[in-house]
Amino acid sequence: MSYSLILPTFNEEGHIVNLIKKIQKIFVKFKCKYEIIIIDDNSTDNTQKNIKKEINSNHVKLFVRKKKRNLVNSINEGILRSSNSYIIWMDADFQHPPIYIEKFIKLSKKNDAIIFSRFLSNSKRFYSNTKKKDTNIRLSNFLNKVGSIFLYKDITDYTSGFICINKKLLKKKLIGHYGDYFMYLMYELKKNKVRTLELPFTEQIRKTGKSKTTAGYLAYAVKLYFYILAFFIIFVKKNLNSE
Repeated sequence: MSYSLILPTFNEEGHIVNLIKKIQKIFVKFKCKYEIIIIDDNSTDNTQKNIKKEINSNHVKLFVRKKKRNLVNSINEGILRSSNSYIIWMDADFQHPPIYIEKFIKLSKKNDAIIFSRFLSNSKRFYSNTKKKDTNIRLSNFLNKVGSIFLYKDITDYTSGFICINKKLLKKKLIGHYGDYFMYLMYELKKNKVRTLELPFTEQIRKTGKSKTTAGYLAYAVKLYFYILAFFIIFVKKNLNSE
């Protein structure tokens, strides 16, 4: 099995080198063929400098996007540049702990898509320790409740962003503006009856810096608009296909 792991980055100078080294140790432990593809959205800190200075490996590739910052476009570029049979992407801030990559490696032979969910019974969110919920957490809670009611009850996390998937399933570009891209992806997997496994995990607090998705109420309202629009489109498609 071979893996291409995509890390979309923006201003991750405080932790990115440590994250890459931890990911490398896991792939080396399992003797996997691998590459780590970093798609940086033109960071304004020392993210790029730190990677170039500290990481000397043919397995790590850094590409800088100087166009408008966009998570979906970063992931799409990473997929386009990938060369291995399975694609993994995850947050670059340690909220998705790299130790869970081990489960991707162990289970990908029998599953075409593996998703770590924040909403399974054994999952834990970082605010369970801090008792602090920001607007993005409230938004994800709300959206996944809506999804379980109107779409598919056997998917618990429609905005996960922590996935290992067979590259053959990614022939088309991901579409969306924010986390809604993951909703469209989940719909396509369900529609095509792809072998999909959801697993629980313990989400961690961001190591350093500030969340790339934290913004004011206007940005929050825009994101909510696109999420609801995505749900509406998927709901209509789902019902048309069932007729």
